[in-house]
Amino acid sequence: MRTLTIDDNWKDWKFGDTDAVMTFTALDDDQVPDFTNRTLTFKIADTATNDLEHPKDFAATATGYVQDKNVILKTEDVKQLTPGNYIVELWAMSNDTQKDAIYPSKGFAQFTIEENSMKVSDVTNIPSITINAFWNAVMQKVGALTKGAKGDPGKTPKIVIGSVTKLAPNAQPSATLVPLQSDPNTYTLNLQLPQGMQGEQGIQGLPGTPGGPGLNGNDGLTPSIDPKTKHWMIGNTDTGIVAEGQAGKDADVSKFVTVEQFNALRQTASDNSTELKTLQDSTNKNSEDLSNLKDQVNTFQNSTNLDEIKSQITALQAAVKELQDANKPVTPVKSDTPASDKPATSEPAKSDTPTSADSATSASSASTSDTSASSAAQ
Repeated sequence: MRTLTIDDNWKDWKFGDTDAVMTFTALDDDQVPDFTNRTLTFKIADTATNDLEHPKDFAATATGYVQDKNVILKTEDVKQLTPGNYIVELWAMSNDTQKDAIYPSKGFAQFTIEENSMKVSDVTNIPSITINAFWNAVMQKVGALTKGAKGDPGKTPKIVIGSVTKLAPNAQPSATLVPLQSDPNTYTLNLQLPQGMQGEQGIQGLPGTPGGPGLNGNDGLTPSIDPKTKHWMIGNTDTGIVAEGQAGKDADVSKFVTVEQFNALRQTASDNSTELKTLQDSTNKNSEDLSNLKDQVNTFQNSTNLDEIKSQITALQAAVKELQDANKPVTPVKSDTPASDKPATSEPAKSDTPTSADSATSASSASTSDTSASSAAQ
């Protein structure tokens, strides 16, 4: 709820006193409102011509000024009011939204303008001495008014454009001229203008005449090749781009294998492959025989029967002879390719398995050792 009260010190003042200030306290729910960016206006009505609860006509309006969290009303701004009792309310308009907050929410604040000695309404009850004094004062004033002194030049008001509010098309236009709190001589002009009614749609214009065909364009330039520079030419402009490819280098045939050499190499590889397979098969068989021979030697070493030993020696000698007969050297097929032409060579694969000759030698040594052992046993 909003409240508005007047300080009792200046709730009453005399007509013609333009150097007085009435102090008002405005509250919103017992809190001091923030009047920043708001325009404050006092609206005053005379109780003699209006119902106190429902006034119809306002006698005056005046600007309100914020001072020490209070709002003041200068009597100079309502000097046109005559003596009597008045009711007053405070309007606080937001400069942004153009909305008003009115203080108080209920009833009015009241003040009284008293009569002074220069303003009387009933001369019948005034003593003669007072009338004489009044008459003398009037005559003095009349004598001094033969030619009044030149007044001070007035201040030219400044007007700045404030807000422009767009209203509905059927609303009435209005304008407010509000003095600034920081400079009472500068006024803000706020306009409220109705939006114009939408007009009827105009008649559709006639279709335009189709345009004629456009002019033929100029022929483009055909590229050509300059016979001297071999550059692409567009008209007389040399593009600097060579139209012919650069000659390639002769091939170095020494880096390549001839057909005859390739065929000879392929035949050599095929022959060696057959011999290598035969050698590998022989090596595998010798490995198996050697393994069997080792088993027989182990059996011989572990045997204690003399006849069994002799039988083992005979079998061992037969196995050694068989290995010797099976051990034949393998000669690789010679290639007809000259030694200087060696683009590719094929060497027989080496094996970690001992050859048949080595196996036979080892077997012979083993046989000799076994024979010596047999003699020793006898």
